[in-house]
Amino acid sequence: MRHFKQTLRLRIYILTILAATLLLGFRLFINPVHITGHLKRNPKDTSAYVEGIAVIVKGDNKVLAHTFADRHGNFEVTFTPDKEKSFDFFVFGVAVDTMLIGSVKTFDSDTPGMTFYIPALRKKNLLGQMLCPKCSKADKVYKIRYGDGLPVATRHISESGDTTYSPIVNGHYNAGTCIVGAATYYCDRDKLKF
Repeated sequence: MRHFKQTLRLRIYILTILAATLLLGFRLFINPVHITGHLKRNPKDTSAYVEGIAVIVKGDNKVLAHTFADRHGNFEVTFTPDKEKSFDFFVFGVAVDTMLIGSVKTFDSDTPGMTFYIPALRKKNLLGQMLCPKCSKADKVYKIRYGDGLPVATRHISESGDTTYSPIVNGHYNAGTCIVGAATYYCDRDKLKF
């Protein structure tokens, strides 16, 4: 009888732990990430300011955290990751349209120190084509053309009769504004400027 009660208590204890874990979705075991970040001007393009720039962290196209950089470009941000495939860092502010400055898959620790450049440091593939910092591909990357302010788009009509419009004309992404931004490239796959 005593052995039966001990076995029953053990089973109830194990079932309670399993039920709590399932109900909480394993969230108890995920630590928040606290990033100490630094924004710097890209040495090849110093047109963008770092003071007071808004920093946004996105995961799977949802905002996880946001903050503002101080007058030296320093910022801190904290969030708790879930099941995001990557973490994308965007900035926007005075004379800086929303643009990607970095994308990471994982963090080395719960308190990483990270440095980002505005605009982001760019990489090219072996053919000399610009690579998107998010998908690391070049086939849908276009140079941004700032123009006379008129939105320019091409119209596409599918076989089913559906009409779509694209700002990509003659191998360029048309910004639709004459105000020149810090971003110089656009990835049509990820729909972002960098």
